[in-house]
Amino acid sequence: MPIVDEVVNTIKKQIAKMLLGKKYSDYYDMDVVYEPDEEIFLITLKRLVFENKINEAEEYLFDRAENNPSENLKYIAIEFYTMVAEKSDKELEEAGFERIEINTGIMDIREVLDIE
Repeated sequence: MPIVDEVVNTIKKQIAKMLLGKKYSDYYDMDVVYEPDEEIFLITLKRLVFENKINEAEEYLFDRAENNPSENLKYIAIEFYTMVAEKSDKELEEAGFERIEINTGIMDIREVLDIE
């Protein structure tokens, strides 16, 4: 399964670079430690994506970003958009989500989180 891990890591790196911009190089030097409420939030996002409720998960992410942002939320967003990017076109279509929405969502969350 190493090839699958490489593909996932490549996708994650691309999303991290899009989301973090200039701060991207710091991302892989960090050991992100989530607070308990952030862990629960991330688990809930993952469950929604697993259930193919991608739009609901994205709304949940943006609601958190607008009402209860934290420093780690950008890393949670990277995890979320990586999981979505791993979905097949068929799965995305079944969820009522288009692949282009990944890029749009990343740019929108950057703005909401005020990432330069």
